[in-house]
Amino acid sequence: METAIPTFVRAYWGKARPMPGAARSWHPLAYHSLDVAAALGALLDLRPAWLHAMAAALGVDAAACRLRLLLAAALHDIGKFAENFQQKVPDLQRALLVEVGRQPVPCPASDGHGDIGQGLWRPLAKPRGLLPLTPWVLAAVAHHGAPTVSATPNNAIRPPSLDDAGACVDAVVALLGRPDFADPMPEEMGAEVWRVAGLVILADWIGSNQAWFPYAPPDLALPAYWDRARHQARLAVRAADLAEAPIAARVLLADLLPGSDATPLQQQAEREPSPDGPTLYIVEDLTGAGKTEAALLLAHRLMADGRAEGLYWALPTMATANGLYRRLADSHHCLFRQTGQGGRPSLVLAHSARDLNTAFQLSIAAPGRADYADAPNAADQDRSAEAHCAAFIADDAKKTFLAQVGVGTLDQALLAVLPVRHQALRLAALSRRVLVVDEAHSYDPYMNRALEQLLRFHGRLGGSAVVLSATLTAAQRQGLVNAYAGRTVALSRQDFPLLTRVRAGAAVEVPVASGRGTRRDLPVRRLDTAEAAMAALLDAAAQGHCAVYIRNTVRDALAAVDHLRRHAAQARGGAGVAVDLFHARYCLGDRLAREGAALDRFGKASTPAARRGRILVATQVVEQSLDLDFDFMATDLAPMDLLIQRAGRLHRHARPGRPPPELWVVGPPAVPDAPATWYQTPFPYAAKVYPDAVQLWLTQRTLDALGGLPLDSRSPRALIEPVFGATGAEGAPAVSAALARVGETAAGQRSAERGIARLNTLDPDRFDRGAAAWDSDIETPTRLGDPTLTLRLARWHDGHLTPWWQDAPGTGTIADPVPAGRTWRLSELTVRAGLLEVPLAPDAQAQAAIDAVRTRWPEDAPPILALTPAPDAPPDQDLWTGRWRDRQGHEQTVLYDAATGLRVP
Repeated sequence: METAIPTFVRAYWGKARPMPGAARSWHPLAYHSLDVAAALGALLDLRPAWLHAMAAALGVDAAACRLRLLLAAALHDIGKFAENFQQKVPDLQRALLVEVGRQPVPCPASDGHGDIGQGLWRPLAKPRGLLPLTPWVLAAVAHHGAPTVSATPNNAIRPPSLDDAGACVDAVVALLGRPDFADPMPEEMGAEVWRVAGLVILADWIGSNQAWFPYAPPDLALPAYWDRARHQARLAVRAADLAEAPIAARVLLADLLPGSDATPLQQQAEREPSPDGPTLYIVEDLTGAGKTEAALLLAHRLMADGRAEGLYWALPTMATANGLYRRLADSHHCLFRQTGQGGRPSLVLAHSARDLNTAFQLSIAAPGRADYADAPNAADQDRSAEAHCAAFIADDAKKTFLAQVGVGTLDQALLAVLPVRHQALRLAALSRRVLVVDEAHSYDPYMNRALEQLLRFHGRLGGSAVVLSATLTAAQRQGLVNAYAGRTVALSRQDFPLLTRVRAGAAVEVPVASGRGTRRDLPVRRLDTAEAAMAALLDAAAQGHCAVYIRNTVRDALAAVDHLRRHAAQARGGAGVAVDLFHARYCLGDRLAREGAALDRFGKASTPAARRGRILVATQVVEQSLDLDFDFMATDLAPMDLLIQRAGRLHRHARPGRPPPELWVVGPPAVPDAPATWYQTPFPYAAKVYPDAVQLWLTQRTLDALGGLPLDSRSPRALIEPVFGATGAEGAPAVSAALARVGETAAGQRSAERGIARLNTLDPDRFDRGAAAWDSDIETPTRLGDPTLTLRLARWHDGHLTPWWQDAPGTGTIADPVPAGRTWRLSELTVRAGLLEVPLAPDAQAQAAIDAVRTRWPEDAPPILALTPAPDAPPDQDLWTGRWRDRQGHEQTVLYDAATGLRVP
């Protein structure tokens, strides 16, 4: 006898956006619910570590945990039974109801189906004895990961639909099984609720893919459809390439760097004991000590012990991420067994400009791609053949942590603890990755506090982490340790280098011998003026050396370039001196070209001929992102940690025939009676970048007291703590009262930034819409700072509008040749919003051309700043000019050329 198909299957649609060419226009709600449950089951089969970690955290059997997860997934759309959802497609709603002898009843409620689902759950669960499932179901109905608010169901659902929803719950429980609520499952799930929400998001994405789960007619009973859904789910996760590669049993430094001698830090990483639980390592050593390889060795140790199946490397900038991606593309496979069984590890690049990275784009395993023959050069072909990323993972940054190896900015990880869509998926996936945080000292108070919260979440979910830094303060190290451990942990060692191991709420601090790296005593000479520094730089360049002047603002860098170029011919032998410029105010294509030129001229592989007689004027872009090496260096006074970073680019590599290194610091003397304008007077623009004049005064005072940067004979902590510590240097005179007031204002700002981060980040124990700014119209940022404006530069000439960027620099960083759509992306320039407000077209014809181009772009695409040839430009300068309106409504002009970048009056 034929089994009747229930009304809850026939009369309710769950999906009604068919893909082109689909045979059906809708998919039953009950079927979609099983699709998602089947997808989650297939994911747990493929990646069982998620299930085992969750079961261990809750102290229950894995089978009991799995059943609850599948039930939650199958009930995630329970709110779609409500009329206020079904009436979103009124013709379909009417047709389905007529089929079962009903008529639609209009419902004015506007609540989302997630909120309705929460409101429905308890009335449905209580009479069925299912209330212990509540935290699981409430996590599942949190669509996009945002916690729901219970809506009154009476305003959204009529009694017949409520009965059908209950019948669906009964059928799902009968099909999947009823949990044994006598088991010791805790009533409060704590941080694990976020993992449930994240896993259901992923399963919903897979279960909603029509290529894998095509719309079906309502002609199968639930058991029969469940069998079909499970089969489709197994095919789907295989098609998504989500299988993980097995971890290599052992990895040594020789596997990562064949032929290299291990540094003391790397030797310590190799002999670290096998972890017996989730672990945080904090690795402190200077540049060149081999921290990258040490971190890989530690990460592998954690992976081999079953604490993770992969890693994510978080860096401060896109440039640093690009550089490490190139390195890991060649070496990450050493972490995994090459057995032919399991999956191939995906290596993902995660930042906002990854679509412009040739090697990453070629690594994406798009359907039908058999090889990498379309790579623009042999190096990219080789790298792409080594690096592989599943297309399902690569198509959305939210899936970053599904890749077994990820490299990107810290921002991508911080999104896991901010109230943004799909953050729970990031959390769930990251929980099975070793989180490697590089350059941890480089973040501002806001990001540092957000990082602490990320480590707090990560520790609660059983994740492990490795934090790398050259100049962490004692307070920063203590904050990171306490956050991960979830309580205050005693730290006592002041040794440097130092490896701190945090496990089970306790810390072990392991001193490490000094080794290779920038451990040296570096003399420092203070210069009163920028003019004195530039004269010394010109003299060095005239003698055939290369030099750099690091300035703290773009405005100051432009002034220095103009001065150096005017005076180069007057210097002894200065006719052969070339002056280059590098800062952040270039369009992306020009910036990448300048970066490539800097590496060619001053990088590790640069030749004596390329270096001879060159001066680079740069801003902070050279502090940490690039492997540059200069014979002479001048820098404007900056906080101590940044001076140490900058000094790492002076005699970075061994080269013959250059005098001993000496760092020239431009700034005022650290006089005891320093006025409030002590730093502002010589550096009026930089004072806005580094507003804490007390830290700057203490930096200069410490340099004077220690005779420079004694990074060999003294610990770097002797340089850092007197500046950033709570009490300052022992025995150091107090700063003047006037300067102290400036410092108090800056300290208050830092405290406020940490407070904002505390308010913006999520709480592991509060899966609650009201606990964070989920409903805010303002996007919660990963970084604080002045608002920015992104523009797309264009050339307007002879009646034609073209992207500013036309040719790739050929560095391998961006595709060559550049596809047409990317030239606009490479023409993008980001500036502080206060510099530019509204770009203006040169004339009406240009505005019409701009409007025509923008019709092909998304509405939120950056505005176009159309540039025209500057009428009075020197014949040897390709100078262009543009117009904009400032906040006061005044019309202004800007200048732009590829050599100098954007100049604003």
